[in-house]
Amino acid sequence: MPEEEKNRQKRFLMPLIILFSFLLPLLFLFLGVVIFRSSGKFSQALNEEEKIKAEEKLSPSQVLEDKGKYHDERIALKGRISLSPVLCEKKECGDDPCCGCPDQRDLILQDVGTILKSSGKEKLILKDIFTETSLCKRKALSCDYDCGDWVKGAIYDVSGVFYAEAPPSGWQKSLNYYFKLEGKNLVRTISFGESFENFLNDLGERFRKFKTSGQFVLP
Repeated sequence: MPEEEKNRQKRFLMPLIILFSFLLPLLFLFLGVVIFRSSGKFSQALNEEEKIKAEEKLSPSQVLEDKGKYHDERIALKGRISLSPVLCEKKECGDDPCCGCPDQRDLILQDVGTILKSSGKEKLILKDIFTETSLCKRKALSCDYDCGDWVKGAIYDVSGVFYAEAPPSGWQKSLNYYFKLEGKNLVRTISFGESFENFLNDLGERFRKFKTSGQFVLP
């Protein structure tokens, strides 16, 4: 092979040798750093997710059975959403058919297996964490209440701070207690069977009147 041809091949191969000898290792090093950092963030994200999943979800009844223990504690709960019945007075107010009803009604978190109807058992009321007021407001000139995007009968995970006023002397249970809501997550909506059962319960409650003729109950 002529000397000139050999020199031409050397000049052609030299850049390739430099590329494979220096640039490719640097490229692999850069990719390794990127992958390492990405895997670290991914691992951290997985750990945070597992931590959230592992966080204990209490039931409303567990908290209500020991109010003093959970007072002013930030906790996570799982339960079923219902609305507290409201007591209204019969009044004539022109276009407002429910002017005798309160402007707010309570949104309640009950144990998951609870049937959605009124009972004498204690219920955990949810309130806004900033204003500490009810989450359902009565609509103008209406008997309906606006509760945002809450789904009655659905199951939620909620987080927030439980509040229980110290009971009076001689009493064992607090008279004033509620849950100040920070966050919520819809876990499961109601099935058709549950929805129909709730409808029947509501229908029955609508025909149930207080003995006092001047009052009625909105279920």
